[in-house]
This record gives sequence, C-alpha cells and structure tokens, in this order.
Amino acid sequence: MTNSYVAYQKNMVEGADKGTLVLLLYDGVIRFFMEAKRNFEEGNYKQGFLSLSRADRIVKELIASLDMEKGGEIAQNLFKLYEFVLWKILLAEKEKNTTHIDEACHIISELRSAWKEALSKQKEKEKNKKDSLDKPKDTPSISIVG
Repeated sequence: MTNSYVAYQKNMVEGADKGTLVLLLYDGVIRFFMEAKRNFEEGNYKQGFLSLSRADRIVKELIASLDMEKGGEIAQNLFKLYEFVLWKILLAEKEKNTTHIDEACHIISELRSAWKEALSKQKEKEKNKKDSLDKPKDTPSISIVG
C-alpha cells in the first residue's frame, strides 16, 4: 500500500463518527471474508486463515462495542448474530470450507445494509433538525402609521 492511501484511510477513520466507524468495521469484515474465500478457493489456506483471523478480530471488536445495558434487545440480538458469525469463522477454518464464509458474510452484509439505512435516516433527521433551527423565526412586524 502506498503511504498516501494509508494516510487517507487513517484520516477517514480518525474523522469518522461512531456510526460511520461501525460501517467501516462491517466493510472490513466483508473485505476479509472475500479475501479468505478467494484464498481458500486457490488452495492458499495460510493466507485464508490470516484473512479469517482479521475478520474474527473485527467481529470481536463489534461485540465489545455493544452496550448491552442501553441497547436492550437489539444489542442482545446483535450479540447472538456476532457469536454465530464467529462460529462460522471457526468452522470455515476447521473444515477449510467456503460455505461457512459465505454464510457469515451474508449475515454481516445484511447487518451492514441495515446499519447504513439507519445511519442515513439518522443523518437526514439531524439535517432536518438543524435546518429548522437555522430558519429565522417569524418576527413580529411593526407598522408605523403616520
């Protein structure tokens, strides 16, 4: 990788809000799943295991970011999905089977789509709120009759 690309990636991550960071984590997991699948199909298991290990670490980071207290049922359901993805990663490594990678990638892709949609709605809501605050309030008019 070139230094300018690494600098771009670093700036993108450091300047991102929490919602965007989760989206970037999902993107990373998907990228590593695709790399692992390609490597497994080519018989390059060592590189495939490395990619799965990276995906595994990101999923564990997603688990660590869950706020089980505030997140309630949604956080609990995400936790279960992430655990299932970790199980699929383990099976993919053990069996050297890309079907498990596909299943895990499908779950993460669906979560990414849902997260992106929720993030877009949240940003639109914030924009509308800001726009309504920026609009001048109706000011009373003063009429001078001479």
